[in-house]
Amino acid sequence: MALSDSPLVASVRDLGVQFLNNDVNISGQDAVTSVELPGDETFWIFGDTLEGPFETVRYLQLTEVLSNTGAIVPKQDISDGIKEFAYLTEPDGSRARQLIRFEPPEHKSTQRLWAIHGTYQGGHLYLYYHRITMDQKLDVFETFQLDGMGIAKADDDFYFERLVAPDGTHEFWKGNEPGFGVFIQEVDGWLYLWGSVQPEEKSSGEMYLARVRPGELENLDAYEYLVAAPTHEQPDVAPEWSSTWQPTASLFDNVPNEMSAAWNDYLGCYVSLTTYRRENILVMRTTPEMWGPWSEPQVVYRPEKTNSKSLFNAGKEHPEFAKDGGRVTYMTFIDSEVYVPHLIEITYA
Repeated sequence: MALSDSPLVASVRDLGVQFLNNDVNISGQDAVTSVELPGDETFWIFGDTLEGPFETVRYLQLTEVLSNTGAIVPKQDISDGIKEFAYLTEPDGSRARQLIRFEPPEHKSTQRLWAIHGTYQGGHLYLYYHRITMDQKLDVFETFQLDGMGIAKADDDFYFERLVAPDGTHEFWKGNEPGFGVFIQEVDGWLYLWGSVQPEEKSSGEMYLARVRPGELENLDAYEYLVAAPTHEQPDVAPEWSSTWQPTASLFDNVPNEMSAAWNDYLGCYVSLTTYRRENILVMRTTPEMWGPWSEPQVVYRPEKTNSKSLFNAGKEHPEFAKDGGRVTYMTFIDSEVYVPHLIEITYA
């Protein structure tokens, strides 16, 4: 599919890699999403976190690698990069702390817990996280399997407890269901949660939508799932929600799991920013309503590949740092061969 450049984008500034100027020896990280906290702070979530020198994450022994970490980032002008941040650490301050911990029989040699996004509700921070099973002898980008999506809960001390699903496991949604919670936005008294069914090729997931009242998010039975939605071919279809998920209302595809979808006042619509598959293409889609119909993807930016092995993922917006009513916003992504969050500034026309 040939993609055209978006006429909504006036300019893009490359602000480079972020978070490397730290005092806990962190040299590489995946994922990277942000959640608003009360006051003037945000909580940034990271996946696998490398410490010390490395050449590439491919085939790297991950047994001692932290699979989720976090940082407090005050709201600030990030037009020259993210300057103020503090990683959550172990009590002695020498090492970043794994936020969501393994529980037997899980083992860090074969499982990962990848926190993806979250929401602050009722004095608690909730993180939605993927449980991953992988073969350490093979390339991490090709062999991981999503076992399901869990929810972890913390008070203001940021020590997380993994919630238990109704079936006694930690996975509220199983691997053959969308991992709801890869991006969350609160609108009109509902939390809207995005999730995808991850295909074998890892790059072309279809995106689905769920919703829940904020006070009910710990209760799986309280979630509703979008099972019918308008499309450009059938724009008069009314949104329909069900207590049971069905694969009948995919809103768009070609997303490698992680994404964002936030209202933009300046453009007067919802904007989703993602990578296109795992190519070096960052795209946007727009819609007047969360449930669509969503536009076809258009190119925002084409970052240079580090080398021929570069895969791009974790493309998403950080809307709480937008300026000028949303005319200027910020997006991060990961190049697998650098494995450090990369920040761009987008100015809309």
